[in-house]
Amino acid sequence: MRHPLKVSDVMTRDVITVTGDTPYKEVVSLLATHHISAVPVVNRFGGIGGVVSETDLIRKEEFRRRRPPRLARRTVRTRAAAVSAGDAMSHPAITIPQTATIPEAARLMATRGITRLVVTTDDNDALAGIVTRSDLLRAFLEPDDRILQRIRRDVVVHALWDDPFAIEIEVHDGVVTLSGEVDNRSTADVAGKLTQEVDGVVAVDNRLTWVYDDIAATPHPLPSPEVRRRT
Repeated sequence: MRHPLKVSDVMTRDVITVTGDTPYKEVVSLLATHHISAVPVVNRFGGIGGVVSETDLIRKEEFRRRRPPRLARRTVRTRAAAVSAGDAMSHPAITIPQTATIPEAARLMATRGITRLVVTTDDNDALAGIVTRSDLLRAFLEPDDRILQRIRRDVVVHALWDDPFAIEIEVHDGVVTLSGEVDNRSTADVAGKLTQEVDGVVAVDNRLTWVYDDIAATPHPLPSPEVRRRT
């Protein structure tokens, strides 16, 4: 079975947090001191109330010399007048469980147009950490020998059940070259697709050859009687 990297493998666990009544200036100071762009806002029970980011805080500067338009959204007006983290935060926070895979986290970030996710535990949705886009890219920093081990274990041995020495694997800067000969063409195709899904793989050069082309040999189903009559 595959062992894909999880969000818990790359997330930041030591998270700076604030409460809803943390003063605005204190939030700004925390972001600047710790060189971070956002902090989760937690309530007295440890639950996640929201996230306050630089984007949320900048609303006050945006409307420093002019009032927000009357038709501006209520959240915009609230953040422009914010005096605490609770006033400025975005809520609810967009969260992801710590057992989610890195591709799942990347898709959620892309879909929601955000650069970070609050990570929760699996049992009670408590705060477990923060994962950012740069954290997700750490998968591509995996050394080549570790990527090779994953391909050998997860693709060749566990998924294809082939002779581990029938497929030759080379990894250089995350680019994988597969060579050797397998029994079926379908096996070669699946090997390439599964290898591309391994964490840390940048690209796959599939040079596998095969003895039997089971894809070309697959008979096409006959058209239905109605189709045959029309033709």
